[in-house]
Amino acid sequence: MELGVLEKDPKRNKMKLTCPNCKTIIATKDIKKVNKDSLFIENQCPSCQAWFCLNKTQTILKIVGISLLLITSLLNIFNIKTEYSLAFSIIGFIGIFIALIITFFGKYDAVKK
Repeated sequence: MELGVLEKDPKRNKMKLTCPNCKTIIATKDIKKVNKDSLFIENQCPSCQAWFCLNKTQTILKIVGISLLLITSLLNIFNIKTEYSLAFSIIGFIGIFIALIITFFGKYDAVKK
């Protein structure tokens, strides 16, 4: 099983998905069926009707990265432990950096149903 990736569309300069099942390049606006019932959001390929989602480990890392940014930002805003303000800022930056990298370069796996 190969993994899907995001590809850049040279015509519109927008990101597109590649279905890990049929290898079809899909524009995100063409995805009509989305399953948001769990932590792992699943999309259905309009070409082959197979379901796929972001790699589960990467999804968890993305959520942890966003949570790090949120927690450290709140600690800095409310001046809690001000002597660690720089450390909180660095940790928050690392968290959002991880989340952005996974968002743009994450791998998609086919979902077995």
